[in-house]
Amino acid sequence: MKHFTILILYAELMPYNVVVIKELVKKGCCVHVVLQDTNKKTPYLPPSLVGVTYYNRSVFKDSNHLFRLVKKLGPDLVWVAGWIDPLYNEVAGMIRKKMNLPVVASSDTQWRGGRQWFNVLTSRFRHQQWFSHLFVAGEWQVRYARKLGFRPDQILMHNLSADVDLFSRIDVNSRIANYPKRLLYVGRFAPEKGLVYLLKAWQSVPDRKGWQLTLVGNGPEKEKLTGYPDVEILDFMDQQELLEVMENSGAFILPSVSEPWALVIHEAVCAGLPVLASDCCGAITSFLREGENGYLFVPGKIRSICHSMEKLLIQSEAELLQMGRNSRALGMQITPEKVAGTLLTVLK
Repeated sequence: MKHFTILILYAELMPYNVVVIKELVKKGCCVHVVLQDTNKKTPYLPPSLVGVTYYNRSVFKDSNHLFRLVKKLGPDLVWVAGWIDPLYNEVAGMIRKKMNLPVVASSDTQWRGGRQWFNVLTSRFRHQQWFSHLFVAGEWQVRYARKLGFRPDQILMHNLSADVDLFSRIDVNSRIANYPKRLLYVGRFAPEKGLVYLLKAWQSVPDRKGWQLTLVGNGPEKEKLTGYPDVEILDFMDQQELLEVMENSGAFILPSVSEPWALVIHEAVCAGLPVLASDCCGAITSFLREGENGYLFVPGKIRSICHSMEKLLIQSEAELLQMGRNSRALGMQITPEKVAGTLLTVLK
């Protein structure tokens, strides 16, 4: 088996990135990762891994500095975290022009129009010069990739995966004896997550039937989330701690008003949880089937959120367990191994 060298130019590395990197190493790759180390949104630090070398993004003064590292490493493939970092874009263009290597850019961005038209109109001179392929999160991201001028054979599907092995350790049937009446949210406490609407909807549910709402995370809106009945607020936690919380939860909710993908939905379905989500979340295309494993609602609409929660709360324990099993089956569609394998197809 040929051993490939992969260079990843990333933003802030998270656990779901690490599981894919581990799969690349399992497939015989030597992986080098340049990662964001300043102005981080979470306290997470990636673990040391055999076969993986990390470099702090702040070390590189300019594109020539970073390009010297690229030439030194001599990668077979470069994987870039989108196109929001001008330094990465410039280096990607240098790699394409001077080294003629495949440069794959991730994208979880849905087509919205507006300012995105600038990218469409200039992609011939920018995106198409920087990248050989786009690696998109799901169905709704393909449309944007096509508008940017990438052909179907230049678009790779499903660039994100939860740690499927970890979250599928939860035995859905363990909830049979005493089904946990906890509705769980995990994510940032930020305006785009729609938590204020969620709490108002929760407050307006006339009969919560003994259920509790648990919010896990951190962020600027934390102070706005206190003082509501039957609401528990927990700090940001690592994956092992989150696993325990999910095991002792009965359903998951994501009330985002803006959400390109939402990998946390994948984590929740792997954990065997019924899911409530706003219909703007890109991940629903893969992981939510209305009435089978959850319910959708209109983002920012309190009555719609409330109606979805009421539909969940009237389900019997047997029905909730079956919804959880349906979630688990959907979660198995995308795995870290498949993400890694798809990336490496550009080298064949």
